[in-house]
Amino acid sequence: MSTSASWVADAPVRVILDCDTKNEIDDQVAIAYALGCPRIDVVGVISVQNTLASGPDSVEIYQEEAERIVALSGREDVPCLRGASSPMEHIDDVVPSDGLEFLLAACEQGPIALLGTGPATDIAAFVQVAPRATQERVQIIWAGGFPDPESWNEHKFGELNARADIAAWRRVFQSAQNLTVLTGWPAVETVKLPWTRCVERFRELRSPLGNYLADLFTEYAAHGRPMDMDVQREGDKVLWDIVNVAAVSIPEAVTLTESVLSYVDPAGVPDWNRANRTAPFALEVDSEAILDDLWRALERLPKAPKG
Repeated sequence: MSTSASWVADAPVRVILDCDTKNEIDDQVAIAYALGCPRIDVVGVISVQNTLASGPDSVEIYQEEAERIVALSGREDVPCLRGASSPMEHIDDVVPSDGLEFLLAACEQGPIALLGTGPATDIAAFVQVAPRATQERVQIIWAGGFPDPESWNEHKFGELNARADIAAWRRVFQSAQNLTVLTGWPAVETVKLPWTRCVERFRELRSPLGNYLADLFTEYAAHGRPMDMDVQREGDKVLWDIVNVAAVSIPEAVTLTESVLSYVDPAGVPDWNRANRTAPFALEVDSEAILDDLWRALERLPKAPKG
């Protein structure tokens, strides 16, 4: 059965982002996108570990970047919290953090959409400690995992969010209530633009945020791809993490299909034959609508920081 993400209320939706900002360059865009969406009330931004990508100081690196994006978006009123600083060692572990305490307190004020664009460490901790009634007020949208064996076989080394905390991935797939899964394949990977077009669109914002994002994408392309500009012009950048925000901002653009949540063994190998739960998976998205919504949201942000 396929539906759009119709769980979203008319507006505004209270949102907390849980990000590994600066692991790559998509979380930055997702945070700014959420801050510019009229349907979204960003309650806070939590930085979660990704030691696999950035080492033991990952949370400090990500926290600094999240604060920078929030400030450039003219929203210093939005708190940025440190989440888990290390992955879980066991499926029953809880990694404490200021971010977890902030999330629990925010849930007492009403329903929340928790958008996880990094490893699931903070989400798993919430699942472990939050009472059932509290969990029922939270819609979890996590970018991670795999929808089927074919996707696992083809992309198992490309899905970093799951591999960066296997125990958390296991806990979330086993126990999380109100879980929506945004796997990178087959749908989210279609939300992309040529590298040079990304930079052009950011420059066209004519704002400190736009210039920062343009510089960020330019630098990343130069160091992460061949220096030959013709090759760069031919390549696309997938804007993975913005789909979490789109699922709230324009839910009609994210088609959800109830699918099996695989059992995940301690080594991080999914087994669909041992599965006993299902959840909505985003297996089809309207990439054009999502990108249009992104640019509209970024245009709503201030052209200069407050102050």
